[in-house]
Amino acid sequence: MVNETPETGSAESPETHERHASWMELFFDLVAVAGIGQLTHLLHRGPSLGDFGLYVVLYLAFWMVWACITLYGNIARDQARVPLMLAAMAGLGLMAAAVPGIPDRHSTTFAAVYVLVRLGSEHLWGRGKVVVDWPAVQLTIGVYPWLISLWVPEPAKYWLWAAGLALDLWVMFAISGERMLAESRKRLRARVQRLQQSPRFDPDRFDPDKVPEFEAVHADPGHLGERLGLFVIIVLGEGVIGIITALGGQRWTAAVVGLAFAAFVILAGLWALTLLFGFIPRLMTETVAGADEPWQRIMLTHCGITGGLATLAAGLGLAMDHAHGHLSTGVGWALCGGAASYFAVVGVSGLRSGNVGWRWLLTWPLPCTVLAVGLGFAATHLTALPLVCAVAVLVVWPLLWETWAAGKWRNGSGPARETDAAT
Repeated sequence: MVNETPETGSAESPETHERHASWMELFFDLVAVAGIGQLTHLLHRGPSLGDFGLYVVLYLAFWMVWACITLYGNIARDQARVPLMLAAMAGLGLMAAAVPGIPDRHSTTFAAVYVLVRLGSEHLWGRGKVVVDWPAVQLTIGVYPWLISLWVPEPAKYWLWAAGLALDLWVMFAISGERMLAESRKRLRARVQRLQQSPRFDPDRFDPDKVPEFEAVHADPGHLGERLGLFVIIVLGEGVIGIITALGGQRWTAAVVGLAFAAFVILAGLWALTLLFGFIPRLMTETVAGADEPWQRIMLTHCGITGGLATLAAGLGLAMDHAHGHLSTGVGWALCGGAASYFAVVGVSGLRSGNVGWRWLLTWPLPCTVLAVGLGFAATHLTALPLVCAVAVLVVWPLLWETWAAGKWRNGSGPARETDAAT
């Protein structure tokens, strides 16, 4: 086996915790989140249950492309091929441009570009390398339903997209990177043995001892943790931009200004919950402590949290556009369903981490999830202002509890709590 070096992204690199996101990586994040921001177009027409389903599918497509290229940049480090990353960015840009035309048009274009970007990202790694931490990045079985969908009309096309993404999620947990590496090495040795037994084998032209082993490559935990956090910030920033844009198109009454303020409180509170007391600081703490949580679980948690945040932010923008009068069922569920998803994923993530217990879950993740669902059912009977204010209370409540539990209320500050604050 080839020894793991800092260039291959070994977790043992002495520079693991000193790397920061490059300008190229930040540029790539902006393009990815711009595409996610475009998904709001799918929710402007009601939205219906079908619109929500398509929204989830397209979000997962954007996130999968982002995750694949992000992991490549994380492992390749300074050897990352910039032209290919720029090509992936161009592909994401085309996907984003196609979103407003879905489902009426551009669906085939979206799928074709997704297939090209995913298959291209598979070949970024080169031969002889196995990404042990997240082998799904090299296994593109989920792309083939998308490829078939190019010749299938709507709505069957969208079911194939969903099936492909379900396969990706299945591969994420069903395939072990260590087992994949061992099987690759076993197949290589079997091929060498068959070659040696061939009557045409010439030992002077081929030395089996010089055949390189498959190389195990690992993610840089500290750098990847930072990348996950930056993506959360940019998603929240996209939500702030949506609020500002919607506010600029409204007549500034007291109700509209109050609605914008409550929306900003929600996004600011979610920033604090996620990046000061939640998933990202827990991940960074465990990285420093050398914890061995599977990256599959980490990446899936990140997908769920950012998906909930993006949906909630889209719901806030829609609520701002309907500042007067009652909200539709779809708008209410975009806002409250996004909040419920966020609280639910945070609760499950916190329990699975082992850093918190049922007392913490019952303090705010579970109650906030249940109340957010209840608000979703009541949304059609409310106007935008009281609904958004109610969601703001759901965000401020856990934030107050976390700051108190962290000792921030004792004489203005206190030692950070290491066990209960992590979500």
